[in-house]
Amino acid sequence: MNTVIETANEKKTATLRELCDDIKKKTGPLAKMSEEEKNERLAKIIAKLKSGKRLSEEELAFLRCVDRDMYAHALRVQKMAESVENQLKHAKSKEDANRIISQAMSGISENDPDREYMVAAVNRVASDFHKSKQYNALPATEDEAGKKHRTVDKELFKQDDGNSFDPDKWSPIHEVLENMPSFEAVG
Repeated sequence: MNTVIETANEKKTATLRELCDDIKKKTGPLAKMSEEEKNERLAKIIAKLKSGKRLSEEELAFLRCVDRDMYAHALRVQKMAESVENQLKHAKSKEDANRIISQAMSGISENDPDREYMVAAVNRVASDFHKSKQYNALPATEDEAGKKHRTVDKELFKQDDGNSFDPDKWSPIHEVLENMPSFEAVG
């Protein structure tokens, strides 16, 4: 332990955080890795990020220990991809889903240092979504989605006795009036 602290003091460690990081590097699982192995693993993770794939918790932890800047970039890319995924889950039509994807793409600045990673992530999310059952079940356009919604609503209001019911003419007041007790005048 004294050796670690002395080594840290020799490097003129300025903050407690740097000291903790130095101790983790010398005692943690990364201490057993050579620089070549670390660089090789880092290159694989960066390649995975460039291809738009999601990084595992282990890969993120490795980045956090080895390259904090790349870790911050990876987190930013993953959060953006998750945001697009969540928006796509709520898409009402294929047209809406494609609009969400194109907005995500156009929202990535040409000058963004993470542009390559972000474009790859959005492309992966879009590709996965287009292959999903959820996408195939969506109507093609917003109009079709609206018609489908109205059709489902009308089906919910149909009565079992065979009388046709028009939900456009229905009002809660009609229901209240129909269910009110009636009184007869006794004379």
